[in-house]
Amino acid sequence: MTAFDLKQHYDAPAAKVWDLIGDFYAVEKWMPGLAGVLRNDDQQTRTITMPDGGQLVEKLMEEGPLFHHYRFDDPGPVPVRGFTARIAVTAVGTDESEIHWAAQFEPAPGVTEEDATAGLAGFYQACLDKIAAELGA
Repeated sequence: MTAFDLKQHYDAPAAKVWDLIGDFYAVEKWMPGLAGVLRNDDQQTRTITMPDGGQLVEKLMEEGPLFHHYRFDDPGPVPVRGFTARIAVTAVGTDESEIHWAAQFEPAPGVTEEDATAGLAGFYQACLDKIAAELGA
């Protein structure tokens, strides 16, 4: 199993960060470059459409105060299998917080661990950076 683990600090309270990212179905607020997101409450999935028309289906597996645990039901154009991830917000003092985003997956056949990890971790880091920009933190 291949994994990556990202952390980023924000000069904003955990509640404010979670207000931005906490709606599992509203990732277009903080994920760059999406063409659209389709919500399916009955199946607890979101279908993310990429700018090239490719689609990725993510399923919410568990949620709680300040975290989501999800998987790719259909990775679409993403070259991985068995992807699961957890994103969580933790308070660091009164007016600061940290996002911890960890993922595990298997690269698709013909894709190296390094290439799969670099692509996914690079996109997730871009998301963390956009969160900082949205928060002004």
